[in-house]
Order: sequence, then C-alpha cells, then structure tokens
Amino acid sequence: MKKKKQTIENLTIDLLRSRLDLDTTCNGLYVFDTDAQEMDTSGISPYRSDHNSVHLITGGQVNVKVNLLEYTLKKNDLVLFTANMVRHFGTVTPDCTSINLLFSNDYLLSSALPSKTAEAFDYLSGIIDPVVSLRDDQSDLVVTQLNALGTRLRHARANTFYSEDILRHLFSALIFEVGALYQRFEKPYVVSGHRKEYVVHQFLKLVTKKFKEEKSVQAYADMLNITPKYLTTATRELTGRTAGELIDEMLVVEAKVLLNESGMPIAHIAEALNFSDQFVFSKFFKKHCGQNPSTYRRSA
Repeated sequence: MKKKKQTIENLTIDLLRSRLDLDTTCNGLYVFDTDAQEMDTSGISPYRSDHNSVHLITGGQVNVKVNLLEYTLKKNDLVLFTANMVRHFGTVTPDCTSINLLFSNDYLLSSALPSKTAEAFDYLSGIIDPVVSLRDDQSDLVVTQLNALGTRLRHARANTFYSEDILRHLFSALIFEVGALYQRFEKPYVVSGHRKEYVVHQFLKLVTKKFKEEKSVQAYADMLNITPKYLTTATRELTGRTAGELIDEMLVVEAKVLLNESGMPIAHIAEALNFSDQFVFSKFFKKHCGQNPSTYRRSA
C-alpha cells in the first residue's frame, strides 16, 4: 500500500517532554538518553520543532533526512538540529542509542554568557553541515560534558548557592565545545561583538520565523533598522551569501519538502508559501531548481 503523504508537523518541546517523561525541574533544558524505540518519530515525520537539540549517537544507526539531505548516523556522530530544520527519520536499528541535549531559545538567550553563547549557536545553526563524525576521545569529552550537565540538572531542586549559575555556565561551555568540534571542518569563526555579526545573527533568527510571509531584503532591513545594502554586505561577508540568497534558500527547502512529502496541490503549496499565485511560485522554483514544481515532484 502506498504510504500516505504528510505535511510538515511541528514537534513541541512540551509534547516531547511528555512523550519521553522528561524531568521538568528546569524548563527549557533537558539532558537524557534514548533507545531505538524512543528515537522512532516516524509517526510525525517530517517535522520541525520549537526547540534546538544536540545528539551524540552512542550505538547502532539511524537514517534521517535533514532539509532533504540524507544521512546515516552512526556511533560517534554528533548532530545539531535547530528549529528551522526539517527532519524526516527513517530506519532505526534495534541497538541504536544516543545521549541528547534539548534546549529552548529562551534558555539559550538566558544562558550564563548570553550574547556570546547565542552568537556561537547562531553561527553553528546558520552555516554548518549538521553532522560531524568524532574520534573516540572527542566523543568521550562530549559525553562527559553532557553527563555533568545532566547531573547538575538532576540536582537543580537543591537550594545550593550558585546552582543556576553553575548550570548555565555548564551549558555555555558545552555549546562552545560543540562549536570547537565543528570548526575543525569549517572556516574558523571567532565570536565577537562587531555590529555586522550581530546584524547577521538577528537576521537569521528573523528569516527562520518569517520567511513565508516576508521575502524581500527591504522588509528585513526595516525590521533591523538598517539599509538593505548594509544587510546584504554583512551577510555576504559572514556567510558568503547575500541576504536575498539566504531567504530564497529557506523558501526552496520548504517548497521541496512540501512537494516531496505532502499531497497538497501545487496551487495550495504556492498559497502556503504566500506567493501571489501558482505561476509566480513556479517561476521562482524553476529559477532556483532548474525545473518546474510538477517536474520536480514527478522525479522526487
């Protein structure tokens, strides 16, 4: 029987917390282990989330599509998921296990070193490939830090001096450690307070939330109280892509997922992405993908 196609679901942190029976002592931050059964999200795939997560595979394998790119995750693979990424999980081997960190944007922004930690995470979430394979010693380091954070979370109820401060500093240290591991494969990036970098980080946040409604560079520049030229220059310098290209990339990924995974008519997809009509959407899609939506859907 042909598999029923689905739209993109939204996995909330509250739903996941309930499903996995996670401790609610510290809202917005969770460290936990999962087995193959707990990792099976086929019932809601494909999906986005309202939170961010870091996962280290500690055994077995799991297949996943991230923004339509296929990965086979295996032991010592580190994967970073952000709210804007579309995930579609496939086969999970019975021996698959992982240790996981979930955190909300609110917790990220209230961390011990909020500006630098948030900037480091924005860099990771906006530029890198989400998967990196670690050596055993690097994997052990991440596990040690995750376990330390998990232990502190389990003792968060204790009314000890600096408990929350320690927790937030452990979280910040882990984010920077993850950043250091990814930068072995990417152009090194140094977090700073330079205005252009701040502007790009804020722009990336806005795009992930508003790309369906707002497609013009001018609109985002107005939100940030800067000129379109300044925004385009800043994004090109930091990411190698213009602001317009980054907006279009989000739209293209969303369109491809809907064409692949939903049974929606193309006219309805155009409407969902807030194009004025199907013709305008088809013209946009062909410009970026080299074929019209119906041809892409048939070949997918």
